Amino acid sequence: MNKICPAILFDTRSIQKYIFAESKLKTNVGASYLVDRLYDEELIPLLKRDFAFIAGATGRSAAEFAATEGAGRCFMAMNGGGNGLVIFSPDVTPARLKEVVAKFSANLLVKRPGLKIGAAIGELDLADENYDDSLKALYARLKENQNNSFNLVNVPYTGLTVSCGVSGQAANYYDGKRKIDPEGGYSDRFFSQETAAKALAAQDAQKALQEKYPEIAAEFAFPLRLDDLGKRETENYFAIIHIDGNNMGEKFRRVGGLQERQILSQNVKHKTEGAFGLLLAKVKAEYSLYSSLLSLGQDKESSRPFLPLRPIILGGDDVTFVCPAKLAIHYAKIFMEAMLDENSVPDVTAKAARSIDACGGVAILPGAYPFFRGYRLAEELCDAAKQKMRSVRQEGKNQDKNFGTSWLDFAFLHGEGVGDLDSLREREYTGARGNLHFGPYQVGHVAGTFPKEHRYDIENLLAAVSQLQRGVMQKGKIKELRRVLAEDKSSAQKFLAQLSHLGQKLPAVYEWNVYAEGDNALWSGGKTPYVDAIEMMDFLPTEIGG
Repeated sequence: MNKICPAILFDTRSIQKYIFAESKLKTNVGASYLVDRLYDEELIPLLKRDFAFIAGATGRSAAEFAATEGAGRCFMAMNGGGNGLVIFSPDVTPARLKEVVAKFSANLLVKRPGLKIGAAIGELDLADENYDDSLKALYARLKENQNNSFNLVNVPYTGLTVSCGVSGQAANYYDGKRKIDPEGGYSDRFFSQETAAKALAAQDAQKALQEKYPEIAAEFAFPLRLDDLGKRETENYFAIIHIDGNNMGEKFRRVGGLQERQILSQNVKHKTEGAFGLLLAKVKAEYSLYSSLLSLGQDKESSRPFLPLRPIILGGDDVTFVCPAKLAIHYAKIFMEAMLDENSVPDVTAKAARSIDACGGVAILPGAYPFFRGYRLAEELCDAAKQKMRSVRQEGKNQDKNFGTSWLDFAFLHGEGVGDLDSLREREYTGARGNLHFGPYQVGHVAGTFPKEHRYDIENLLAAVSQLQRGVMQKGKIKELRRVLAEDKSSAQKFLAQLSHLGQKLPAVYEWNVYAEGDNALWSGGKTPYVDAIEMMDFLPTEIGG
């Protein structure tokens, strides 16, 4: 039986840049939908027209496909995470494969302007023992093609044409019926083709999200503007939360064979969407508490109240959503705990998908902060959390290979000027005695796993914030504590003595007792946990368990 089959590996390039290039939630949502549905709506119809496409064959085993008779056959072996893999029957020639790439690329220039793809044509050995090596070779060819190809997918802006007020590109689309800008916020109706495609796709994204969570959509509306998230004018901060599964490539490599990987991919998506559904159910249950926290309005068309969050990327193990700053840590914690809980989502059959450890970054930003820069900061925070996860995993080197822990990091921006995360921490969170930022924090600590001590558990931070909010220290002393933490040990000891004399105290957190000891005077191991607690006071409302 011949198991050598021609194949095309597609890759969607610069996804994050495409989705977050513009500071409009509507275009971010639409761009994410265009990426998510790229192969379903543009590639598969092309394959159905020109080949004997085997529908619903993503779970088909390689042996079954190879044994099927008939010429011109193909099926999608991979469709997710920005990648698309199409496997063809042995009779399909390289010329026909090139024709597929050419037609697909031409369609994107018209229907999804600005979206860049890469492609590699080659052969796959569908025998389970050889599949990994042949797929790696195809990925290597894809990488080589990407390094040698610099695609131009937009009409160049020459300086003589009108520029788009959203993207800055050449404004070659006229919004005659104000579908892109229904409220007339822009003085003219000319936009770039890329902005138009993203904005128009936002309605399809809304429909798809409503169909995915019908019980929530029956009562609430998902916002398409940051202003509809419920921010108050006096508290004009919002948060971008980016969460990514840990070591997913390693988990997929442990699964043998094409069919098993496809099943795992489907299970991971089901787990992620189910965990987000649990977050939405929690939001629904708490909704009556938000009236004192947020200024939530109603959707004009449906008259349904807006939810205080909006997913932008929701698929696979990669999730990004926005919400008011006050609710960001609360929501991130709920979602990450649901991902970690192996019983939270039913009908997950693959062992590696039942419990998914993940890391997250929460960027808390001023309302006018550029969206792409905010997303990049959330990504950097997620990477910082993953670094902590990896160091902890090193400590647990004798544990089972499936061992993993979930970590969350966050940062606050109070102004426009900021470089990368390291620059921010160096500039604003370095004191005379060390690092003023204590995180990342562990979410969903499991007894018996590394680290054995719990000082970095997120519950410690929440407990400290709650005690500060409830008056364990006077506000003036909290402000003074923030200043003293950046100074030398002598200043800290004097502050603690004065605090004791006044009958006030530090938050009583058992795992943080070492920092309250006189010899340590608020610090231990070059770190202190109290700055995070002080800064988080404004962003963890007491009404929902801060």
